Amino acid sequence: EPPEGAFLEPTRGVDIEERLGRPVDRELAFTDMDGRRVRLGDYFADGKPLLLVLAYYRCPALCGLVLRGAVEGLKLLPYRLGEQFHALTVSFDPRERPAAASQKRAVTLSELGADAQAPEWPFLVGDEAATRALAADLGFRYAYDPDTDQYAHPAAVFVLTPDGRISRYLYGTEFSARDLRLALLEASRGGIGTIVDRVIMTCYRFDPASRRYGPFLLGFLRLGAAAILITVGGLLAVLWRRERRRPGARTSAAVGRDAAADRQGRSP
Repeated sequence: EPPEGAFLEPTRGVDIEERLGRPVDRELAFTDMDGRRVRLGDYFADGKPLLLVLAYYRCPALCGLVLRGAVEGLKLLPYRLGEQFHALTVSFDPRERPAAASQKRAVTLSELGADAQAPEWPFLVGDEAATRALAADLGFRYAYDPDTDQYAHPAAVFVLTPDGRISRYLYGTEFSARDLRLALLEASRGGIGTIVDRVIMTCYRFDPASRRYGPFLLGFLRLGAAAILITVGGLLAVLWRRERRRPGARTSAAVGRDAAADRQGRSP
């Protein structure tokens, strides 16, 4: 039987309505892959950004492609899962149980090369009310197709700030390491990464048209101007120090004092 309250028109309204800056309900309750009751807010407790994937575990194609695309991008990140960021997957099919979450999680972590017991990427299931509420908070619109017993849904992942606000939507089934890196850095508000990451963030901006991060000309110009100022300042400092150290080098004030003393000595 279709889940209670499911959409019965499989293509109507399947889309994402972006809600950047808005919070998700951290009080929503789910069940994790081990059968434990958890709150969404449990995954925002240590000040790290969160990569969130909505999927359903028996999906024959698209959900697996989204998860695999996320894994391939994460493999190339300079950040480590659990150290600089967390990941979370939530099923939007209320009929799925913790066993399905555990199985899909094992496959995903194996592809990532992570320890199957690592706690940094939980997979959750929930009831109809919780899954729909989370999807609504994210602007994620999906529909159930009774003819195939499957869901029609968009392909995207979500990057959330450490306090549970939506920072960025990344679309498709392939996610470049650059886009993931910049999205996580942006969501952390500079709380993760190195000075190099912050410089990179200055030179790239998210382009809503291409739905990717791209070069930001003004950022490059600012960076170039700063580099020129630093170089010129450093060169002037070196020249000044060399002049001070040169044998016989005297300041104009010293020359003036010597001249005054000489005139005074000649006076009757």
